Amino acid sequence: MTAFFSSPSSQALLKAELDSWLGTPYRHWCGVKGKGADCIHFVLRVYQALGLVQWRRGLVPEYPADWHLHNTGELLLDGVVRELNVEPVDPDSPQNGDLVLFRFGKAVSHAAIYFEGGLYQSMTGYGVRRLSWKDAVWFKRRTHVFRLVGPKT
Repeated sequence: MTAFFSSPSSQALLKAELDSWLGTPYRHWCGVKGKGADCIHFVLRVYQALGLVQWRRGLVPEYPADWHLHNTGELLLDGVVRELNVEPVDPDSPQNGDLVLFRFGKAVSHAAIYFEGGLYQSMTGYGVRRLSWKDAVWFKRRTHVFRLVGPKT
Protein backbone atom coordinates (compact mmCIF):
# COMPACT_ATOMS: atom_id res chain seq x y z
CA MET A 1 0.00 0.00 0.00
CA THR A 2 1.35 3.41 -0.99
CA ALA A 3 0.07 6.26 1.13
CA PHE A 4 -1.27 9.31 -0.68
CA PHE A 5 0.79 11.55 1.62
CA SER A 6 4.07 9.65 1.24
CA SER A 7 5.99 12.32 -0.71
CA PRO A 8 7.47 15.50 0.78
CA SER A 9 5.50 17.62 -1.71
CA SER A 10 2.14 16.04 -0.77
CA GLN A 11 2.96 16.47 2.92
CA ALA A 12 3.81 20.15 2.36
CA LEU A 13 0.46 20.68 0.65
CA LEU A 14 -1.33 18.88 3.47
CA LYS A 15 0.45 20.95 6.15
CA ALA A 16 -0.43 24.20 4.37
CA GLU A 17 -4.08 23.17 4.07
CA LEU A 18 -4.29 22.05 7.70
CA ASP A 19 -2.71 25.28 8.94
CA SER A 20 -5.07 27.36 6.79
CA TRP A 21 -8.01 25.99 8.82
CA LEU A 22 -6.55 26.82 12.26
CA GLY A 23 -8.82 29.14 14.18
CA THR A 24 -11.95 28.25 12.24
CA PRO A 25 -14.70 28.15 14.89
CA TYR A 26 -16.62 24.99 15.68
CA ARG A 27 -20.02 24.86 14.05
CA HIS A 28 -22.15 21.73 13.87
CA TRP A 29 -23.02 20.55 10.35
CA CYS A 30 -20.73 23.05 8.64
CA GLY A 31 -17.47 22.94 6.71
CA VAL A 32 -16.48 26.46 5.63
CA LYS A 33 -12.90 27.55 6.26
CA GLY A 34 -12.77 30.57 8.56
CA LYS A 35 -16.53 30.46 9.21
CA GLY A 36 -17.22 27.16 10.95
CA ALA A 37 -16.66 23.41 10.84
CA ASP A 38 -17.44 20.29 12.80
CA CYS A 39 -14.92 17.46 12.91
CA ILE A 40 -16.00 15.41 9.90
CA HIS A 41 -16.69 18.38 7.66
CA PHE A 42 -13.24 19.78 8.51
CA VAL A 43 -11.55 16.45 7.68
CA LEU A 44 -13.48 15.97 4.44
CA ARG A 45 -12.91 19.56 3.29
CA VAL A 46 -9.16 19.17 3.85
CA TYR A 47 -9.15 15.93 1.88
CA GLN A 48 -11.33 17.53 -0.79
CA ALA A 49 -8.87 20.40 -1.24
CA LEU A 50 -6.15 17.81 -1.86
CA GLY A 51 -8.17 15.79 -4.37
CA LEU A 52 -9.05 12.80 -2.18
CA VAL A 53 -12.81 13.21 -2.10
CA GLN A 54 -15.32 14.86 -4.37
CA TRP A 55 -17.87 16.91 -2.45
CA ARG A 56 -21.48 16.14 -3.21
CA ARG A 57 -24.84 16.53 -1.57
CA GLY A 58 -25.38 13.75 0.95
CA LEU A 59 -21.68 12.96 1.40
CA VAL A 60 -22.25 13.42 5.13
CA PRO A 61 -25.74 12.38 6.23
CA GLU A 62 -27.57 14.69 8.60
CA TYR A 63 -27.06 13.82 12.24
CA PRO A 64 -27.85 15.46 15.58
CA ALA A 65 -24.85 16.73 17.54
CA ASP A 66 -25.47 14.15 20.28
CA TRP A 67 -26.22 11.10 18.11
CA HIS A 68 -23.28 9.16 19.57
CA LEU A 69 -24.66 9.42 23.10
CA HIS A 70 -27.85 7.55 22.26
CA ASN A 71 -26.95 5.22 19.38
CA THR A 72 -24.56 2.36 18.76
CA GLY A 73 -24.81 2.70 14.97
CA GLU A 74 -21.41 3.47 13.49
CA LEU A 75 -22.40 6.34 11.18
CA LEU A 76 -18.96 7.91 11.14
CA LEU A 77 -16.94 4.72 10.83
CA ASP A 78 -19.20 3.26 8.14
CA GLY A 79 -19.16 6.55 6.21
CA VAL A 80 -15.36 6.76 6.24
CA VAL A 81 -15.00 3.24 4.87
CA ARG A 82 -17.72 3.85 2.26
CA GLU A 83 -16.57 7.26 1.02
CA LEU A 84 -12.77 7.28 1.30
CA ASN A 85 -10.10 5.03 -0.19
CA VAL A 86 -8.51 4.01 3.09
CA GLU A 87 -6.65 1.09 4.62
CA PRO A 88 -6.68 0.43 8.37
CA VAL A 89 -3.28 0.73 10.03
CA ASP A 90 -1.82 0.17 13.49
CA PRO A 91 -3.38 2.81 15.79
CA ASP A 92 -0.02 3.20 17.54
CA SER A 93 1.94 4.08 14.38
CA PRO A 94 0.22 6.92 12.48
CA GLN A 95 1.84 8.70 9.57
CA ASN A 96 1.26 12.20 8.25
CA GLY A 97 -2.20 12.51 6.71
CA ASP A 98 -3.75 9.53 8.49
CA LEU A 99 -7.36 9.81 9.57
CA VAL A 100 -7.85 9.08 13.27
CA LEU A 101 -11.24 8.18 14.74
CA PHE A 102 -12.25 8.39 18.40
CA ARG A 103 -15.05 6.98 20.52
CA PHE A 104 -17.08 9.22 22.77
CA GLY A 105 -20.38 7.82 23.99
CA LYS A 106 -21.67 4.63 22.39
CA ALA A 107 -20.09 4.93 18.92
CA VAL A 108 -17.13 6.29 17.02
CA SER A 109 -17.96 9.98 17.01
CA HIS A 110 -14.92 12.15 16.30
CA ALA A 111 -12.39 12.50 13.50
CA ALA A 112 -8.98 14.17 13.23
CA ILE A 113 -5.98 14.22 10.91
CA TYR A 114 -2.55 13.20 12.20
CA PHE A 115 0.46 15.31 11.23
CA GLU A 116 3.96 15.38 12.78
CA GLY A 117 3.01 14.29 16.28
CA GLY A 118 -0.21 16.28 16.38
CA LEU A 119 -3.91 15.97 15.72
CA TYR A 120 -5.68 18.61 13.67
CA GLN A 121 -9.35 18.60 14.58
CA SER A 122 -12.42 20.74 15.08
CA MET A 123 -13.74 20.56 18.61
CA THR A 124 -16.86 21.90 20.27
CA GLY A 125 -16.02 25.12 22.08
CA TYR A 126 -12.58 25.45 20.47
CA GLY A 127 -12.85 25.13 16.71
CA VAL A 128 -9.99 23.88 14.56
CA ARG A 129 -6.79 23.46 16.49
CA ARG A 130 -3.78 21.20 16.80
CA LEU A 131 -3.26 19.04 19.88
CA SER A 132 -0.52 16.60 20.78
CA TRP A 133 -0.99 13.03 19.54
CA LYS A 134 -0.40 11.86 23.13
CA ASP A 135 -2.93 14.29 24.67
CA ALA A 136 -4.38 12.44 27.68
CA VAL A 137 -8.04 13.01 26.76
CA TRP A 138 -7.73 12.03 23.12
CA PHE A 139 -5.06 9.33 23.04
CA LYS A 140 -7.00 6.85 25.17
CA ARG A 141 -10.15 7.29 23.04
CA ARG A 142 -8.61 6.55 19.63
CA THR A 143 -10.20 3.52 18.03
CA HIS A 144 -9.17 3.48 14.37
CA VAL A 145 -6.41 4.92 12.21
CA PHE A 146 -6.82 4.87 8.44
CA ARG A 147 -4.24 5.61 5.78
CA LEU A 148 -5.46 7.41 2.67
CA VAL A 149 -4.28 5.60 -0.45
CA GLY A 150 -5.83 7.85 -3.09
CA PRO A 151 -9.16 9.11 -4.36
CA LYS A 152 -12.08 6.70 -4.18
CA THR A 153 -12.77 5.26 -7.61
